[in-house]
Amino acid sequence: MIAHFIPCRGGTFQIDRDVPLKIDARGGELAVLSGQVWLTRSRDPVDYVLAAGERVHVEPHRDVVVAAWDRSEWPTLAWHPDPAEGSRYFAVRDLRAEVLAAGLRGLASLAVAAAAVLRRGEAGFAALARSAASSASRAQGCI
Repeated sequence: MIAHFIPCRGGTFQIDRDVPLKIDARGGELAVLSGQVWLTRSRDPVDYVLAAGERVHVEPHRDVVVAAWDRSEWPTLAWHPDPAEGSRYFAVRDLRAEVLAAGLRGLASLAVAAAAVLRRGEAGFAALARSAASSASRAQGCI
């Protein structure tokens, strides 16, 4: 099993010591912050073992697979996208975020409307309960 990662912005992440990670690179630099990793790139006949402090440049559209070199470690990596590549993919991510936000705003509006209906229902039930209590009181007085 290989985990899959598509870096849309820079940041640090830790890889699972038991599961290799496939990175669909958008162009940038991968740096090892802690531990050691084995790294292979598509169309590159050489594999690499990188230790903390070492980095490798990844060209756009070249898949990279990294795995923990020592299975007792959980290596930490940092991804620094190329500025031109990063901005191109931010637009896609932001569009998805905007669509999600619009859906959540619609859901919030629906919840507000439902709460208003329930409040009106609550007032009706309270009036009905007062009427029932009054009728019960009058009936008890007749006994």
